[in-house]
Amino acid sequence: MLQVRNATVRLIDAEGTGRTTAPRYAIDRVCCQIAPGELVGFVGLNGSGKSTLARLMCGAQTPDEGLVSVDGITSATADGQRRIRRLVGRLGQAPADQIISTVVADEVAFGLENLGLDELKINDRTQRALAAAGLTGFEDRAIAELSGGEQQRLAFASVLAMEPAYLVLDEPTSQLDSSARGSFRALVRRVARSGAGVALITHDPLEALMCDRVYCLRDGRIAWEATPTELLALEDHRLAGVLPHAAYVDALRAACAGGYDMKQGVEPHALTSWLAGECDANGTGVETLRALVQAMHTRSGESGSEPSARSRTAQDTNASAKGQTGIRIVRACVSRGGSEVLHDVSLAVPAGSVTLVAGASGAGKTTLACAVAGLVDVQAGTIVVNGEAPAPGRVAIAFQDPEDQLFLETVGAELAFAPRNLDFDEARVQEEVARAAGLLGIEELLERDPFALSGGQARRVALASILTAAPRALVLDEPTAGLDAPGRSALHRLVRNLAASGMPIIVISHDLEEWLDTCDRVALMRAGSIVWEGEPTSLEEDLSAFERAGIDPPESYELARVCKVLLRALREGTAEDAAAVLPRTSTARAPSVATSVRESAPVSTPLACLDARVKVILLLAATIAVFASGAPWALAAWLLCALAVARLSGMHAGATLRSLKPMLVLFSIVVAVNFISLDGTAEVMVAAPFGFSPAGAVRAVTAIARIIALVLLALSVSASTTPTQLADAFVRLMSPLATLGVPVGDIGLTLSMALRFIPLVSSEAERIRRAQAARGVDFEGGGVMRRVRAWAFVITPLVVGLFRRADRIAQSMDARCFEPEVRRARPRALAARDACVLGAGICAMVALIVASLVW
Repeated sequence: MLQVRNATVRLIDAEGTGRTTAPRYAIDRVCCQIAPGELVGFVGLNGSGKSTLARLMCGAQTPDEGLVSVDGITSATADGQRRIRRLVGRLGQAPADQIISTVVADEVAFGLENLGLDELKINDRTQRALAAAGLTGFEDRAIAELSGGEQQRLAFASVLAMEPAYLVLDEPTSQLDSSARGSFRALVRRVARSGAGVALITHDPLEALMCDRVYCLRDGRIAWEATPTELLALEDHRLAGVLPHAAYVDALRAACAGGYDMKQGVEPHALTSWLAGECDANGTGVETLRALVQAMHTRSGESGSEPSARSRTAQDTNASAKGQTGIRIVRACVSRGGSEVLHDVSLAVPAGSVTLVAGASGAGKTTLACAVAGLVDVQAGTIVVNGEAPAPGRVAIAFQDPEDQLFLETVGAELAFAPRNLDFDEARVQEEVARAAGLLGIEELLERDPFALSGGQARRVALASILTAAPRALVLDEPTAGLDAPGRSALHRLVRNLAASGMPIIVISHDLEEWLDTCDRVALMRAGSIVWEGEPTSLEEDLSAFERAGIDPPESYELARVCKVLLRALREGTAEDAAAVLPRTSTARAPSVATSVRESAPVSTPLACLDARVKVILLLAATIAVFASGAPWALAAWLLCALAVARLSGMHAGATLRSLKPMLVLFSIVVAVNFISLDGTAEVMVAAPFGFSPAGAVRAVTAIARIIALVLLALSVSASTTPTQLADAFVRLMSPLATLGVPVGDIGLTLSMALRFIPLVSSEAERIRRAQAARGVDFEGGGVMRRVRAWAFVITPLVVGLFRRADRIAQSMDARCFEPEVRRARPRALAARDACVLGAGICAMVALIVASLVW
């Protein structure tokens, strides 16, 4: 049993002085419990204490008062906290904060190595966890290539692989598309039914209703506890205050009133099976069917809370009169890393309108958003925003992860950055800050650290930070992920008000049904192309559009179609006919975990399949052999060998040349310096002391050829070996030194983390550069000094950001039971193939050295 008993966590102000702020506590005397095999939901408004409670339950934080107990183990001692971290796995909101390695398989294996498992068990658990998370075939993928949803599934696989007794999931589906959410819900239920206790923190009403019990937090306290059946009672409105409205939930409420048992499930296939049974039994299910259809057609807009987009034409202003012409995309193509991410995309977003873009994870939606905002260049086609080419700062863009937008020390500084960069006078800066803070309801957060906020609060701060520049076009990437019900409603009103002022707006969202009453047009994407475009009303009648986009229709659409089929069958035939027609026409499908892999998943190269120890040994031997081979023909042989190895590693000629380009420029200068003599010792004198020295040039070319050969070999090893594999190889090769007391394991981990942080520095710098460019900072235009000043503003946030990332990676390592004394790389004999390659490589090098000395 996981129990939280009278737990209290005090809030400390941003300055760290110890003065408490209102509300006084992050959580205040909270009591809750989760039994093995039980799925318990936690809901509440942003800032109500849900994430703090999650940290307590998994041992990442201890309460100031009260106690956390897991199967009799308490968090009162350091040993108890370590044991709780082993028993309770946690999946947070942001996958980037939880990922430690650079390759998928290494990431899942990290926690298993900390548990001291042998390699066979590590490989077996890794494969099973990846399959459960729908990532079969992704083992060798670079994590940087994964979409946000794929990274979230990877983080979950890493937790599952450790087989914890309890799981704490903090908004795990916020970055998943509709198809992945259904399978993820099925996976969570399956984990709970297998005996694990699961705490699910969510803003999704369907996720809350699939739980056995639901707790609601308000101002750090438990406001109420109820079962899903109790929450769906006709007179119970507790869910409406904390979770967004959904037509499908209204249908579930109508079904429960007609006798449906929530224990049968919340998915459309479970509900439609029950409906078919009701019709088949006595033919009296027609009233329930009509109630369900009516419930799903009483949308939020039609019930009076929000005007629908299609009824607002009288309110919208004449955008063209204000000089707004909208966003026009014509046959745009974008490529990255040699692969086409956007293909022949055409889309028009008139001024004063809202266009919703949806699709599966990895469909190219975020790349499209960045292209419209001028952060990504198109290789073909055109994009025009209000008559101008897109440029960073002209179009406001809210990124999918709100923390990608943030880089300063306070919320107020974040909001003031854009108008100050645009040289607004200070009075207008403060006016824009106050206006944006009021629009997003964050006035009380202006002195807070943006990185210490809840996910929903950070989302609102990120949105406010892009509105202070008074933009004329807007792109929102997953803008409501992590927002509570009031926050979502306020954002929808804001979007419509901005559109009414003449602004063209693109909204990218996995919550498609949520935006249908707010948008004017919908575009569905798949594999970098738009596969369907039209008005929102057309989608309900054309469910094949979702299939073409590779996503599931909203649950209410599936259910509505089945209900209509059953009603028609009841009118035209018998109850038996209605039941029989259901399997042939229903689009409802039992949820299943997707296991498909992108077509772009790389194939393992011959060099990648080789043991890392062999590659390290051969590279060190080659370093000696290249310089020991004196004959010109031997040097030419080494260059050919290096090119062949580069090809076996999967490196392409273009990428290889780009890697060598800076060195080739330097080498050209070196050759020129050695060829031209100014000291009077030249072999070919032109005019003393100026002359030419062919021998010097030959020596320089020979030295450079050796360096190029070694660089190519080193690049081949790095391209075919992950940082974790390299560190593991060094640890295994150094393992004999462990008997002498050398901390081989610690050296290996330090090396692994150092290799991990090399790309992390680059990615953090790019994150900050992109966030500043999105708010108008020009890193390319102007003179050299202007560009230097622009980059200077990146340095301080970069250093702070790296410390923050290091701290979060350390927390993730700690959550996965990292202990310095664990011996990670156990002795392992080389496979026969690897031993043969090693022996053949050493023999070939010796033969080449001997031959070069003889001839």
